[in-house]
Amino acid sequence: MRVCGVELKGNDAIISIIQLKDGLYDVPKVRTAKFTLVDAINTEPLKKFQFDFLQLMKDYKVDTVVIKQRDLKGKYAGNPLSFKIEGALQLMTELNVMVISSTYIKEGLSKAQVKPDAREVGLKLFQEPALLTAFGYLEQQAS
Repeated sequence: MRVCGVELKGNDAIISIIQLKDGLYDVPKVRTAKFTLVDAINTEPLKKFQFDFLQLMKDYKVDTVVIKQRDLKGKYAGNPLSFKIEGALQLMTELNVMVISSTYIKEGLSKAQVKPDAREVGLKLFQEPALLTAFGYLEQQAS
């Protein structure tokens, strides 16, 4: 199973792809670490964002996309633009997209023998929350 973890920050969708095959995890090299929605008002940039994201998922044969849930209100509330990006991702019928809570991710990570480190698997440090989102999901599915 190949999963793409997504962390939404501002107008960026930061991604990390991880695969679980025969009980082993693999983090493939991916041509991009994040997608940016450059224009939050007009339709065409949003369609391009969706197209580019979907194309990457097809190219890397991703089965599931998991988005790390953000708070709706309060000090740590998500940026309004990030919710627009989340909606755009969820509306792509070609993908299995779900939003998962931090609690769900933490439960999955607690079941793991070793927690992955972004730098050790060849990712940038800013991709670590996306990596842990995908890894936590896979650990929950494995149990």
